[in-house]
Amino acid sequence: MTEGTGSQPQIRPSTVGYTHHLELSPDGRFLLSTHSGDRVRVWDLAARAPVAQWVDPGDLVFGTEPATVLAADDAVLRRVDVRSHQDRTQPWPYPHGHFLPGPDATQWYLVTATGAARQLIDVATGAPRCTLSEPAGTIARGVLSPDGQWLATYTWHGGDYAVRIWRTADGAQVGELPQKSAVYQVAFLPGGQRCVVAADDTTRVWDLLSGTVVTGFDGVEFALSPDGTRLAVAGEESGTWIHSTADFEPLVELPDHGEIGALAFTVDGRFLATGRSDDSIIRVWDAATGDAAYELGGVTREVHALAFSPDGQRLASVVDDGHVRIWATDTGRLVHRLPAHTGAVQAVAYHPGGDLLAVADDETVRFWDAATGSPAGELPPTGAGTLAVAYAPDGGRLATAGDDGVLRIWDTGTREPVAELTGQEKPIWYVAFRPDGRHLVIADDEEVWAWDTVTGAVADPLAEASGWIDAVGVAPDGSGLAVGSCDDHDDATLEIYGAAGEFPAQPYTNRVWALAYTPGGALAVGGDDAQVRIFPDPLSEQDVVRLAGHTGLVRSLAVDAQGRLLAVGGTDGAVHLWDVEQRQRLAVLVVLDDGGAATLRDLDQHVVGGTPHGEFWYPRPAL
Repeated sequence: MTEGTGSQPQIRPSTVGYTHHLELSPDGRFLLSTHSGDRVRVWDLAARAPVAQWVDPGDLVFGTEPATVLAADDAVLRRVDVRSHQDRTQPWPYPHGHFLPGPDATQWYLVTATGAARQLIDVATGAPRCTLSEPAGTIARGVLSPDGQWLATYTWHGGDYAVRIWRTADGAQVGELPQKSAVYQVAFLPGGQRCVVAADDTTRVWDLLSGTVVTGFDGVEFALSPDGTRLAVAGEESGTWIHSTADFEPLVELPDHGEIGALAFTVDGRFLATGRSDDSIIRVWDAATGDAAYELGGVTREVHALAFSPDGQRLASVVDDGHVRIWATDTGRLVHRLPAHTGAVQAVAYHPGGDLLAVADDETVRFWDAATGSPAGELPPTGAGTLAVAYAPDGGRLATAGDDGVLRIWDTGTREPVAELTGQEKPIWYVAFRPDGRHLVIADDEEVWAWDTVTGAVADPLAEASGWIDAVGVAPDGSGLAVGSCDDHDDATLEIYGAAGEFPAQPYTNRVWALAYTPGGALAVGGDDAQVRIFPDPLSEQDVVRLAGHTGLVRSLAVDAQGRLLAVGGTDGAVHLWDVEQRQRLAVLVVLDDGGAATLRDLDQHVVGGTPHGEFWYPRPAL
């Protein structure tokens, strides 16, 4: 696999995807957040901005040294400074496991690999502290008591869900708390005689001496204050409460703000950070009053649609702020920012003549003069939102797909409907004309099929997914079809179809969110690893080109009609413009928080337009 060239601009990301873990550094200066797609970010709480981020870095935790995170993999222990990004490594002879904060600012490592000796390692010395007695059962995680005398181990897989208590002096098992289902979190209360266990949709407090439950709360997300005097618990039905651990009476209720995926107190106990499982914002609350203090991230600048003009001189991009931006591809400059639509913009398409731009929002389809950026009319309302638009090759018809499951064909001269495909039970989110102008390729979230616009016949599905279809790509000559999907277990699949029929589905390492064919038949694939892979032959993994640089998911791709330019849009609000043949990034087009825009030209490391304000920068040369 070869990589595209080009310097790497650094772009301040918005937080994307759900949050399922939060952790404070020992000195309280930094917050580590883990998000969907295995994205990890470290935030400077004073600056309220991210200082480091990784995609799929493994089990990453804060170390005992200031501003340092640890990771262990492939017989190597890594220490990374989150400010300078300097990476120090040392041999690490232990199998897979995870790090535990210990008493008196120590760090321990618990080996959890199946079949290996379950050892507890002192990270500072690299020497084993103890080996757990057998049988240890399946272990996914462990937690130490405040004084380090006891270790609790638990798991969320493997069938044996008991929480086991071990004496760290000799590794002997001294207790067991049976659980009916997966255990998600465990923590010791001060004194080490009680522990909190999250399992069975409930957070319970156990007395370790008697093996009985003291009390319980709705929900499996909880956090203990650093001094152990308060317990915050988030329940889907009951909301988020902070309780006293002396009598477990409620002290403070946080305002209802959705389903919580992670909780963490700040080191001084003054604030509680929450991460939702259904949006991108990390919210920080006053733990004494429940009042909102501030937020981290939450800027929604996702680029979810791109379209080149027929001559490749202009690129239209769609961002979550309701504006469509038109960029000049030779300079990267912003040419037009179209007035905001009343609803979220879902799709954009250039007329084959290059003079009009069709823009679909959740209310209607509007037209804009591509040269001047002036309004040029709209389609009659249909009472349904429009999710996709596509022009016929001759420009005489426009296809629109709606959230009502209806596909409509419009005469572009009269702007009146001339045909409809009804009877689909699900919203149609993808539509593309084949080169003959007669057949349309259509997709909902489970199937891809073809519609003959002359006879009205709908062919048998071209592709069916066992889960959800996330991306569809159709070759310009109509000979190829690519489908990216994901099942209930988050297993991603990339399926390729060609003139010779269906080819076997290929498991794909990362979830596929965007697909685009070049005129020459190469396939570009973008997903949740923040990269694009270009397969010169979609049926082979030979000579694959990898293009990197985004700080979030890749959600949209577009190739110009000449096959020279590739535009890549991400959840970080940036569009990367690449010369495909030279494998050279030409520019990064950035949407700013204030709605403005700027361009980073890779060829001369120069910023064109805009006011950075910390949004982006080129890194200084290495010393």
